[in-house]
Amino acid sequence: MKLRTVFAVTALALAAPSWAHDLSADIAKFNAVAATKKLDSEAALAAKLAFERAQAEMEQSDVKMVLRIRSMTNAGLRALGEQPALLTSEYKRLEAALANPKTNDPVKVAAARETFARLSADMKVYTDLENMAVDQMKQALRLIETAPAQ
Repeated sequence: MKLRTVFAVTALALAAPSWAHDLSADIAKFNAVAATKKLDSEAALAAKLAFERAQAEMEQSDVKMVLRIRSMTNAGLRALGEQPALLTSEYKRLEAALANPKTNDPVKVAAARETFARLSADMKVYTDLENMAVDQMKQALRLIETAPAQ
C-alpha cells in the first residue's frame, strides 16, 4: 500500500469524522475508571492491553473501509472516463479554494488557512516517507532476490 493512499485516508478520516467511530467517550470513561484503580495490577494491565487493542482494531477497520470506499469511488470515476481523485489533486483543490473562497466568513477562512498550513507541512513529511518506503521496498526486493531457492 502506498503511503500516498494512507495519507489520503487519514485526510479523509479527518475531513469526515462522521465516518469513523468516535472513541472519545469510551476513552474518557476508561480513564475515569482507571484513575481509581491500581494501574500496575494484573487486571489493570490486562484491561489496558485489551482497550489499546480494541482502539487500534477500530482505527484500522475505519482506515480499511475508507480505503475501500475511495477505491470503489475511483474505479467508478475511471469507468466513466473521469479522472480519479488523487491526493495531489485534493491538495490543489484546497489551495485553489483558499485563493477564491466561497465564504466571506473570516473565521472559516482563517481555519482553512491553518489547516492548509498543517497539511503543507504534512505533505512534505509524507513525500519523504514515501521516498523512504520506495527505497526500503527496493532494498527488500534486492534482498529477496539473493535468498537461496528451495
